[in-house]
Amino acid sequence: MADGSSGPGREIGVSTFSPEIGEAIRARVAAGESVAAVCRGEGMPCRNTVRTWTHTHPEFGAALLAALRAARTAARTADRARWARHEAARTPHGRGSTYRPEVGEAICERLAAGESLTSIARDESLPTYATILRWVSRHPDFQEMYVQAREIQAHHFFDEARDVAQAATPGSVWVSRLQFDIIRWQTARLAPHKYCERLLVDAAISARRAEEDPLRQPMQVVVKRFTDVTPEDEAEADATEAWFEARGR
Repeated sequence: MADGSSGPGREIGVSTFSPEIGEAIRARVAAGESVAAVCRGEGMPCRNTVRTWTHTHPEFGAALLAALRAARTAARTADRARWARHEAARTPHGRGSTYRPEVGEAICERLAAGESLTSIARDESLPTYATILRWVSRHPDFQEMYVQAREIQAHHFFDEARDVAQAATPGSVWVSRLQFDIIRWQTARLAPHKYCERLLVDAAISARRAEEDPLRQPMQVVVKRFTDVTPEDEAEADATEAWFEARGR
């Protein structure tokens, strides 16, 4: 080949997929390796080829997706176990975590009702802010409740934004606008696929993909036009630039 690369699937326009190669990729991903790391191995296809195979060979695509999910689940489970051991060793007499399901439910109910986590943590009968976040990372049942509460909180904020707009008066319109913008921002961040503008979501996805794969970066086209420039054109351009400097662009 012209670029000197070798290995299955590296030739442009040629797919050399085989069940053996697909199974090797799936097994290494399931074991915890990233697709990029697997593709860097000797005799392995490049990432673009693997991505193409997930579409042209649906059975391979489904198996690879399942392997990625299994690897992420295993990593999260290992992290929780490690933090649990750390907490048990750190706490006197090996008491372990102070988490209690009924306290977790109370926190999530207040979150779903629209209350912020900072205000909840100020309640002296409840754990501190940092403790609540540790519970999220170390207790799967509380983590599931917490995620659901945040989703419900987004719906609460969505309706609250309308209430703020309707309650605005000529004297409070600027304060109401500030409140509305903050509520809208939080709603979009808590449930981006439901409440964030589609253009912003697509832009964020494109930016993330461009970071992961340089070949996905958008192509820039620069068009230059060369014409005869007269003294009148130069005078008009100078006047325009002076106007911008005086008034701002």
